[in-house]
Amino acid sequence: MIGIGPAFPPVMNVNPKTHSEKVISALCLFVVGCILVAGLWPFHTSRNSVSWLKEDGLRFGGRGAVVSERTFDSRKQTFGDNGFSLEICLTSNRMKEGTIFAFDSSPDRRAPFSLRQYGKSVVLRRYLIDQRGRAFQPWIKLDNVLEAGKRVFITITSDKSGLKFYVNGTLALTFSEEPILSRELNGRLVLGNSTDDDSWIGDISGLAIYGRQLDASEVARHVETWTREGGAVLATDPSLVALYAFNEHEGSEVHNLVDSSTNLNIPARYFVLFHSFLRPTWEQYKYVRYTWNRWSLWEDLIVNVFGFMPVGFVFFAYFSSGRRVGHPALYAVLVGFVLSFAVEVVQWFLPNRDSGMTDLFTNTFGTALGVLVHQWSPVRTVWNKILALPILLTK
Repeated sequence: MIGIGPAFPPVMNVNPKTHSEKVISALCLFVVGCILVAGLWPFHTSRNSVSWLKEDGLRFGGRGAVVSERTFDSRKQTFGDNGFSLEICLTSNRMKEGTIFAFDSSPDRRAPFSLRQYGKSVVLRRYLIDQRGRAFQPWIKLDNVLEAGKRVFITITSDKSGLKFYVNGTLALTFSEEPILSRELNGRLVLGNSTDDDSWIGDISGLAIYGRQLDASEVARHVETWTREGGAVLATDPSLVALYAFNEHEGSEVHNLVDSSTNLNIPARYFVLFHSFLRPTWEQYKYVRYTWNRWSLWEDLIVNVFGFMPVGFVFFAYFSSGRRVGHPALYAVLVGFVLSFAVEVVQWFLPNRDSGMTDLFTNTFGTALGVLVHQWSPVRTVWNKILALPILLTK
């Protein structure tokens, strides 16, 4: 009789080197997938965040924009020696930054004539060229104008003597150095955003442009008219260039009551007129003195650096395992650079994402930090133990 002994499971011969390489390769794919999701989500152009209010007006919820169907042309307007006036009734719903409106009139598409919110302040931004042909961008800032959820009526008037800011019909600022030129109000008009991506959060319930300077009494009277009766009753003023009463309450169009060629269109999807490709760092932060103390700026930088540290860590581990290449640190940083560049290129096609050189620099720097972390002896010791753990469990 042949005896049959107890059955034992076959011994699993696990090659530690092969196992570690498979784990590292899987981690590389996982990290790249996470970067692509974080950098390109939601992988399509988002809905244009603009909606009608129950009363007259439009609400801009961030990532929203409205644009005139055709361009404004100062050659057809009567600014000249009479100057101009601009009235806007708005409510800021969040004390953040964003462009309230802009004109596509500047030679530099990323520096348009615009009215922008900075916290509680509003800033009129311009692009001018001096007699020597040098460009400069003066700012006119009016502090403590906005409060969250509170409607405010801003009037800007200008002639050869300079310009004036009125808030709720009361003179708030006189600026006599650089009057606004008629050519600055050329091109397409954008509401709730700039010509580049700089969306604003708030409501706009009235906008009017006049081909002359309104006097103080007219400014005060217009504020009362807008408040009690709405702006549509002002349409008989012959000096009007544009009047948007925002009283449609539905649809994808806001009518200019004096010139239908410059009606405003509300696209279904978010858009920007001129989406920057790899926007230069020096341009993105040229006004950093105004925003250096804002957490959002530092948050972006920190996320970009630390978000790419895993790329440097796992790819250095990959290139250094099995002596795949002679300079694993260099190749790992190169992978981080190429991956970041690819994301920035694709982001150019997504108006709800920003394509900038700053991200490229910070992502690459983060990759290099990840390489340095892997080379730190205590971390490398822990890493090797983690890789060996599944092998130990099979013994």
